[in-house]
Amino acid sequence: MNKRLISYLITIFLVSFLIVYFSIQITQSAYSNPSKNILTINGMTITLGPAPNSTNVRLDTKITVDTLSSVSVNNPKFTPEIEISHENIYVSGPLTYEKSFYPSQFLKSGTSYRVSVTIKDILVSWRFSTTSEPFNPGLEYFLATNTMPIAFIIASLVTIIFGFWLSHFIKKKKFADGEKDTVNLDK
Repeated sequence: MNKRLISYLITIFLVSFLIVYFSIQITQSAYSNPSKNILTINGMTITLGPAPNSTNVRLDTKITVDTLSSVSVNNPKFTPEIEISHENIYVSGPLTYEKSFYPSQFLKSGTSYRVSVTIKDILVSWRFSTTSEPFNPGLEYFLATNTMPIAFIIASLVTIIFGFWLSHFIKKKKFADGEKDTVNLDK
């Protein structure tokens, strides 16, 4: 095998791995987006998710607060207690941002939760209830939680297929050019 072929195969692997990995990362989530409700508190518009008093909330739902970007969302409290694995903030509009809280485990089935956060020194709290159905993960959850091995397997298959095709193409070109695969034992 020559160095050029190896560099092609490494490039094919890396490019296909990155394409698959980022395609899954960008489009799939292990968490459900909650239904949301818009409230006005002291003249400020706030969007809460899951919506206050909502029922049958999925067990894999993240908890969100969307407010003005100039306002901080602090002191999240959950009753019963929810351990948060991480928080995420993203710009949701020209002057707003959404802060999401991601539970480290699924919410408990058939449970009423109370969420409290401090927004601009105002305590905001609401309740929601989860579904009594057990969690039944779908394809999106499988993809989101297995991104790395899926990307590795697909990139490996693409590289193997391309490698066979390229080696076949090189042998065909050598045959067409009149070259033969020979081994010189005189040296």
